[in-house]
Amino acid sequence: MDCGCAAPYIRSFLERTCEGGSFILLMSLLDTLIRNTCDLSEICQTVTPKFQLDSEYDFVVIGGGSGGAVVVGRLSEIPDWKILLIEAGGNEPPGSQIPSLWYNYHGDPYLDWNFKTEPESRACLGFPERRCKWPRGKTLGGCSVINGMIYMRGHPKDYDNWEAAGNPGWGYNDVLPYFKKSEDNQEIGTLVDANFHGVGGPLTTTRFPHQPELAEDILAAAKQLRYPVSKDLNGNQYSGFTIVQTNTK
Repeated sequence: MDCGCAAPYIRSFLERTCEGGSFILLMSLLDTLIRNTCDLSEICQTVTPKFQLDSEYDFVVIGGGSGGAVVVGRLSEIPDWKILLIEAGGNEPPGSQIPSLWYNYHGDPYLDWNFKTEPESRACLGFPERRCKWPRGKTLGGCSVINGMIYMRGHPKDYDNWEAAGNPGWGYNDVLPYFKKSEDNQEIGTLVDANFHGVGGPLTTTRFPHQPELAEDILAAAKQLRYPVSKDLNGNQYSGFTIVQTNTK
């Protein structure tokens, strides 16, 4: 199908993520469908890498993940500034547009750095050497490409620790206004608190309209075991069980 552009060849096909003939065939057909559905693949909106660099830039941003992309986007609002974004990976594959396929790309060396945690004494007990897998996106978009569109901020103590380490202005109360500014949250007043969320920003935040029954069963089981259950882990309760928010419209 002609999407109106010279579509680039993007690696990391879905059939590479499966074993078994029938699954490979299914994923191959699904990949073909995604790639040839222009509105879904958005193949013409991919960024073309620039290999011939200018001699000078006003800003150089290392890493085109969720954070780096936002920084570059904000800096580029000043038309006179020249910004260089350096990213080790390539464009995201069209199949990553489907949130339910996110796990298929974990471990793919084209998209995932395949990091592991340090050996743990009280966690990762089922993994070799007690080292958990730590998927990190190696692609333009970073971990946002392989996280199923989940919207989850860091724990407030993380930001406060950054500030305590000698980085003034990076405490949780300092960064919270920017989180709120980035959001267009559809659940304020129903499931989330306006003290922690905002509207009018570029990131539409809500939850998937369909939830499997198993999700409610897990929350009910957590309550029975007296684990905390929260409507919003990005609000004033930072740990527990929840149905996650997502960056979806």
